[in-house]
Amino acid sequence: MTKIFYGWYIVAASIGLNLYLTLAFGLGFNVFFLPMLQEFGWSRALTSGAFSLRAVESGLLAPVVGVLVDRWGPRVVILLGVIIGGAGMIMLGFIDSVFTFYIAFLIASFGMSGASHGVTWVAAVANWFRRMRGRALGIAMLGPVLGGPSLVIIAVLEGMIGWRVATIALGIGLWVVGIPLAMVARARPEPYGYLADGDKPEAVSALNTEVQDHPIDVTTDGYTVAEAVRTQVFWVVVTLYALMFVGISGLMVHLIPLMEDLNYSAAQAASVLGLMFFLSGIGRIGSGVLADMLDYRVVMGMLIGFQIIGLLILLVIGPEQYWLAVVFALTFGIGFGGTVPLRPILMMKLFGARSFGTLQGLLQIGFLGSGVIGPVLYGWVFDSTGTYDSAILITLATILMTIPLTYLLRSPQGVAEEAI
Repeated sequence: MTKIFYGWYIVAASIGLNLYLTLAFGLGFNVFFLPMLQEFGWSRALTSGAFSLRAVESGLLAPVVGVLVDRWGPRVVILLGVIIGGAGMIMLGFIDSVFTFYIAFLIASFGMSGASHGVTWVAAVANWFRRMRGRALGIAMLGPVLGGPSLVIIAVLEGMIGWRVATIALGIGLWVVGIPLAMVARARPEPYGYLADGDKPEAVSALNTEVQDHPIDVTTDGYTVAEAVRTQVFWVVVTLYALMFVGISGLMVHLIPLMEDLNYSAAQAASVLGLMFFLSGIGRIGSGVLADMLDYRVVMGMLIGFQIIGLLILLVIGPEQYWLAVVFALTFGIGFGGTVPLRPILMMKLFGARSFGTLQGLLQIGFLGSGVIGPVLYGWVFDSTGTYDSAILITLATILMTIPLTYLLRSPQGVAEEAI
């Protein structure tokens, strides 16, 4: 019987923990958005500010998380994130003001930054795979995909026990589920007697001979942080994802209220968001597989096209057109989902593994400003106009701006020549 390569256990643990994080906080907390507004009487823009602060915190912490991953390994960072994130979720059940809401929300966000697959899990998976890196990363990021359809459970849970008790229960559950899964993570295969992809030593020798003309993609060496940030291509990637995320960050926070404003029930609205994340699995796995086969710039262009089609569909969805909401969930889900595993794939292909964790964290800098603007923009647009249409058009415009940036990305062979 063939023994399963340990790297796939790490992939499975990433799926499991990020599935729970999606339910408990990443998407599940959006279900509590309107109940909290109704209890406290807050405006949508004010409440959305917490999501913007989460983006600031995540953007500032991501490079720190990356450095810690490079120094301590992903397991320690994930474990600390689980403990802190669970504590923050429990605190959310006891808030009594905007101030306490923001504090508890930021503590929970702090923990999620270390426990989610933004930096830690992708660093582990990327180091355990080489030839199959794209597909392994695509599969490892399926947690939100599997968690998305289960958002209806969170909506039902909130209806049965209220949002306060639900957040406390979910925080405790994070400790129960997350601590064992965090212990599965490992930094690199070599100290444990493995090689990348589970290869035998003789296979690795043959592989190195075959691909000796493409060292950046296969070596465990690569660029230092200082070398990488002095290249044009690094900032092209940062800018591209920042523009893409500015509208997506707002849409994710406000999609459930948007659907409810169209007279869909809370369960139906949650199901659209959940279905979108479920169908994003097509993009996540597909982009990972295609990135192992095709030029990643072509793959990125295809994903941007799906996002544009999805947003155009969202603009024309009506109250009695749930089927059209499903089409939106499919197209936009594939488009944004595929860009998630493409981030670490790009960083590893362009800059190698030497400082992968830190560079992956620095990439989140681009998300900082856009993540702050997006949720508040959507809330402000709705408070001012009574509709989200203008915010969707702005999202469409920012995504269109990423098209020329896609073609500015250099191949790995050209990066070394453009370093300043």
